[in-house]
Amino acid sequence: MLVGPMTDRLAAAITTASQLAPRVLPVAGALQPLLPDGGLRPGWTTQVGGAGATSLAFAFAAEASKTSWTAIVGLPHVALRAASELGVDLDHVVVVPETTVDVFAAVIDAFDVVISCPPPLRKASRINARVRERDAVLLTLGATPDADLTVVGSSPRWYGIDDGHGHLAARTLDITTSGRRAAARPRHATIWLPDADGEIRPHTEVTPIRAAL
Repeated sequence: MLVGPMTDRLAAAITTASQLAPRVLPVAGALQPLLPDGGLRPGWTTQVGGAGATSLAFAFAAEASKTSWTAIVGLPHVALRAASELGVDLDHVVVVPETTVDVFAAVIDAFDVVISCPPPLRKASRINARVRERDAVLLTLGATPDADLTVVGSSPRWYGIDDGHGHLAARTLDITTSGRRAAARPRHATIWLPDADGEIRPHTEVTPIRAAL
């Protein structure tokens, strides 16, 4: 049993470690194994591309939007109904059509999660730095220089049409994530986005992608 000054030092060390541990914003359970921290890391810029990119961005932001304010920037024609169907809480969403650098800076300062078109190429590094400084989460629909994480969707498969009739009821999507530092190890999963009940859930187990020999 530790007593006296040793106990005080141990308590201080535990407190410091907890303060240094990264706080993450939650994501749907099916998406957790695709992220190094099991959630969205504040201060990171994530570029989302490939098949179903918009749906993917909404899917990754959905859980966080239930408790965190979310801005959608530079996407004035985005389908908010589709976002809602994927779990985004529209009561915590603000749509900002402008895409100037000043607008980016303002929403990064004010919102926990920002979904946007790619920022102006010449200003991307400045915007990424502000994301890190403000501990925001930036999800861009398209390539962004120096992104911390890259999410790519591929091989969409729709279900529900049989013998030329019926309606599209569910979709599976292959997802690959890779990036820098903690996200350097590529990860892969196939998920329902959505399933027939409108849910996001796993389709296969997550496996690392082997590097080419």
